[in-house]
Amino acid sequence: VKFEGGNLPSSIGGLIHLRYLCLHKAGLSHLPSTMRNLKLLLYLNLDVAYGEPVHVPNVLKEMLELRYLSLPLFMHDKTKLELGDLVNLERLRAFSTQHNNVKDLLRMTKLRSLAISLSESFTFETLSSSLRELRNLEMLDFFSLPETYMVDYMGEFVLDFIHLKELVLAVRMSKIPDQHQFPPHLEHIDLYYCRMEEDPMPTLEKLLHLNSVELRHHAFVGRKMVCSKGGFPRLCALNISEELELEEWIVEEGS
Repeated sequence: VKFEGGNLPSSIGGLIHLRYLCLHKAGLSHLPSTMRNLKLLLYLNLDVAYGEPVHVPNVLKEMLELRYLSLPLFMHDKTKLELGDLVNLERLRAFSTQHNNVKDLLRMTKLRSLAISLSESFTFETLSSSLRELRNLEMLDFFSLPETYMVDYMGEFVLDFIHLKELVLAVRMSKIPDQHQFPPHLEHIDLYYCRMEEDPMPTLEKLLHLNSVELRHHAFVGRKMVCSKGGFPRLCALNISEELELEEWIVEEGS
């Protein structure tokens, strides 16, 4: 539904028993401070628009029962949200290193799914100390806007989450991290907008539990890719799309 003037009515704050609120693609530009009254919410989706900044008041910290939270991808520059008390969160999407304090993640030990929007000033090394307590993570998504974030390579950031099954990386890096930097039981990896210059296959094929791989939207900008004999022992699905520089793909017998 579209709201007049892009504003969610302040009367929303009267729905004090509300458990579920989804404003996906509602085209809002402003959320009212009366939302602080919705203290019983379990599910809150604020993915209201794409491309337009949204004013979000700092009231989410009072929704202590939240299990699922999806934030707007674009918020006003001065927006600062405190989320450190949301210790019951299990799924958190579009957590922004620009608009949120990464130390808030330390207390969210129940998180199973986390998607982080990276800003220019943050690196993987900066994040590592704030993620160390998230031992229950099963899905982790690092994404950035290509025009604003140009990190080149992930450095020595080690993803040692024992339960992590799915990893999405949409950050620029000249080459894929080493094998030992990936979670030991990773099953799915999705790479896009990485613009890797070195072939990622020699590393990916050594991740023994992978059953699906996606390389899309300029993940790889090299010309040649090789899948060697004995690699990818459990792979069931491979999606390669929009790799415009790729000219030669060699798949050895037994790969």
